Amino acid sequence: MQQEISILQLIMNASIVVQAIIALLLLFSVVSWAIIFGKWLSLSLAKNKTNSFLRQFHNSNSISNLYSSLSGKENKLCVEDLFFNGINEYNKLSKQGITQKDVVLDNIDRSLSASIESQIDKFEHNLSILATFGSVSPYIGLLGTVWGIMHAFIGLGASGQATLATVAPGIAEALVATAIGLFVAIPAYIAFNKFTADISSLNNKMNKFGDEFLNLINRRLTSTVASNSDNM
Repeated sequence: MQQEISILQLIMNASIVVQAIIALLLLFSVVSWAIIFGKWLSLSLAKNKTNSFLRQFHNSNSISNLYSSLSGKENKLCVEDLFFNGINEYNKLSKQGITQKDVVLDNIDRSLSASIESQIDKFEHNLSILATFGSVSPYIGLLGTVWGIMHAFIGLGASGQATLATVAPGIAEALVATAIGLFVAIPAYIAFNKFTADISSLNNKMNKFGDEFLNLINRRLTSTVASNSDNM
């Protein structure tokens, strides 16, 4: 408790410029932790839903039933969105009488690619803020430290008393800014790297599922063409 009071006193006794820099860094910290918490929740939900839907897809005997189960869901994540949009595109092409396999597969492939990009963009939203905070916060803290030390030495020169007791408080006040800058930067960097890896993993799963889905449609179209040939 005494250490917390001492740090608070150091901040209160710091110069206006250093206090403004510390206030800015604390604002960065609040925003950063809000993004970290929100992104952790959204990515955890996306990973759970992805794994759950992949199990359903691989174990399902009816694509139509799986599609119907998603029709009422407003917030479809990752492979759910790919599957639903892919089936929608296939149904639209069927209603328009487009049956050429190459045309159908190309259109569905573009639909899946657009869905993947949309999902990745959503997950990457605000990640650049974490990267920015992680990059600039130590430098902003260092700026506060340099300014604080300059202010301390200017005051020391005016007083003319070059003792440890007179120098130490001013330097300690200045170093608080660097400490707070690191306090902001380190969690932001760790979270950014973790979330980037999670998004990359989801991206790989969506691309792999896209290939599986195209293979499924390809087999269906091939069997349809074969059936039509037999009837002829």
